[in-house]
Amino acid sequence: MGKYDHRVHAGNAGDVWKHFLLMEAADWLLKGSNRLIYAESHAGRPHYLLKAPGEWEEGIGRIWHLLPSLQSFVYFRILSELNPHQPQSSEERLYPGSVRQIHELAWRRGAELQAEIWDNHPDVAASWQNFLSPESLPPIRLRPGPRISFHFSDGFSGLLSILRPSSDSSPRLLFIDPPHVEAQDVHMAERLLQNARDAGWTVLWWYMTDEMTAPAALDALELDFAQAGLYGGRWKGAGVAVAGSKSSQHSGLFHHLQQRSEELIRMLKWH
Repeated sequence: MGKYDHRVHAGNAGDVWKHFLLMEAADWLLKGSNRLIYAESHAGRPHYLLKAPGEWEEGIGRIWHLLPSLQSFVYFRILSELNPHQPQSSEERLYPGSVRQIHELAWRRGAELQAEIWDNHPDVAASWQNFLSPESLPPIRLRPGPRISFHFSDGFSGLLSILRPSSDSSPRLLFIDPPHVEAQDVHMAERLLQNARDAGWTVLWWYMTDEMTAPAALDALELDFAQAGLYGGRWKGAGVAVAGSKSSQHSGLFHHLQQRSEELIRMLKWH
């Protein structure tokens, strides 16, 4: 797997859509449990500092001023709470990566988090070592967790070691966000999805609609960036495909994500 650095893209239009849906899915799964098992194939850094110029200006930057009216959505609520003292015109904002967003959600719910995450970039590994140090996480944040294990290696092969059936009834959520820097990335991601679904995991797979890199047979939620007032540069839109082994749970989750997506788009159009 080649090297991929998300700093250039953090907070862009694609991030808004995938993180919104990821957080809605995790929040829905936690409504019936006080524990979440989470895994991610390409984690990136715990957070990013957004400075102009950057792709984020055409993504989260376009709707930052709307955060006060979007508090019913956990993704936007966490963004607001992590930036409590910054005015809307601030030149620098803290943007949490997907794993930190999951961590923040679990902490706010008082839920236990067990996360297994992978990335093969040395700077990413160093950022996680710093974030997970006792000095970085205040004691209050350590109750009742989190237990985040960072693996400095290839997430495609590393994840296969944990995707097995379990007697643990806690919800298990896998997020696949492949960098697509090598031709075999899609095939490796498909293998991950199949193994995870067979082992009882709920799986979210992010992709750009222009490339359609997710399997066509999956239920998916797609966004045309212009429809939500966002701009993706050469990319027209993004999607998140959803898979799960338990049909009733999968149906309920997908219906919830559809409803919340429609609600968000309506609100963005209204503004």
